[in-house]
Amino acid sequence: MIIRDLFIKPIDRPINGVIKADQRDAESIWQELDEYVVTKQLTDYFRKFFDAFLAAADNPRDPVVSSRMGVWVSGFFGSGKSHFIKILSYLLENIEAIDPVSGQAKRAAAFFNEHKIKDALLLADMQRAASGSSDVILFNIDAKADSKSDRDVILQVFLRVFNEKLGYSGDAPHIADMERYLVGKGAYETFKAAFQEKNGSFWNNERDAVDFLRDEVVYALVKALAMTEESAGRWFDNCRDDYKVNIDGLAKIISEYLQTKPAGHRVIFLVDEVGQFIGDNTQLMLTLQTIIEQLGTLCHGRAWVIVTSQEDIDAAIGETNKAKSQDFSKI
Repeated sequence: MIIRDLFIKPIDRPINGVIKADQRDAESIWQELDEYVVTKQLTDYFRKFFDAFLAAADNPRDPVVSSRMGVWVSGFFGSGKSHFIKILSYLLENIEAIDPVSGQAKRAAAFFNEHKIKDALLLADMQRAASGSSDVILFNIDAKADSKSDRDVILQVFLRVFNEKLGYSGDAPHIADMERYLVGKGAYETFKAAFQEKNGSFWNNERDAVDFLRDEVVYALVKALAMTEESAGRWFDNCRDDYKVNIDGLAKIISEYLQTKPAGHRVIFLVDEVGQFIGDNTQLMLTLQTIIEQLGTLCHGRAWVIVTSQEDIDAAIGETNKAKSQDFSKI
């Protein structure tokens, strides 16, 4: 008997030592779902999450229940918090994983059965949550941020990843706002076709250099919205300087998007390493808190924010700093 033959899976297969939020290749997704071990403690965490998640879904008009949509996942380095929220992202989106060896397709929820989780009620709740429709946005906040010194950096990151998820410009929020407006008017495809006609390239490939493409954008706006060339040119010249968004504006953008979707549709932000990114910057924590509060108020439990940190809330605040304690009290 050879020892390697005692194992079901090849013992020399590559295994990721650290789970990364932005690693989304087919092999990694299959391995993470297939080999995820749900311990008794993890079963308790899953139960706590899905109880809150489904309660908000069932009581969208209850302001107390629907506002409980912020989740803080803490644990020391290597404890599995990033893996935990990544598995949550797979389940909530119920993505289709592909076995890189056999080519077999399997939904995320199908990986979780009585062999992984003994609690039949929890399994039923997982299946129910996975059956809904969601826009799931998983990202490492440090990778998406331009600068930690900007007091609005967390707001900018949330807006960026939301725009990217919908296929709009992530780097230029004023351009994303224009794209959103064109979609609302049913003119986006006409705009893109007119831009390609004038420029020769696809809009999605060129929009990051839009400042150098004034003539093409003006031409496409004229075609798509029946604007005069003068009006389209004025918009282009003023859009960057005039565009502003605050936390309330972000929440309204997400709320208005959700209103275009079926009643059970959700937007779920899963943000890795928030605690490390924020550090001792109270302003950044207050921004995160306010974003969660506004989403809870305007979206009625249909927008969720799940973050990870190497410290729990009490440790992140600092027990001796009572002023900070008040700042963090609502998270």
